[in-house]
Amino acid sequence: MPTLRAALAALAIMAAPIPASAAQVCAWIVETVEEDDLRRLALWLEAGSDVELYYMMKGEGLKSEGSRSHSPSSATYSLRAGDPARIWGFGATLTPPGEIDVIAELHASPKDIFAEEEPPLVMSFAFRREIPEGETTPPETLAARQCQTGEFPKSR
Repeated sequence: MPTLRAALAALAIMAAPIPASAAQVCAWIVETVEEDDLRRLALWLEAGSDVELYYMMKGEGLKSEGSRSHSPSSATYSLRAGDPARIWGFGATLTPPGEIDVIAELHASPKDIFAEEEPPLVMSFAFRREIPEGETTPPETLAARQCQTGEFPKSR
């Protein structure tokens, strides 16, 4: 019987919910404009503690009259405490006027990366602004840090 008890105890530990850890995450986008109206966006994240996450990029992207460009994507990522990381980038030609609409969702890491359903949403950051006609140098609007605190399950 001791072996059966040990096996049941091990099974109970493995089936226990994964503990969550509160973490503050800050997000910002560095926006640049290059020759021929090539506009680049780079999403940066920084966490106050180590975080395992799954990010999803959504929104309308870069929009102008008659065109829309975006690179919706998703991936797992490990943030290290206090170490800013560029986790996503996108560039497209946009002749102003136009609009930027990018949403970065941070989810708990999925148990199965091939699962069709989205893992639980922990936090979301929206980056939106109008691009006026004739703009050649973007303002620092999207570079302002947005910070939120959420519960990220710890990986096993």
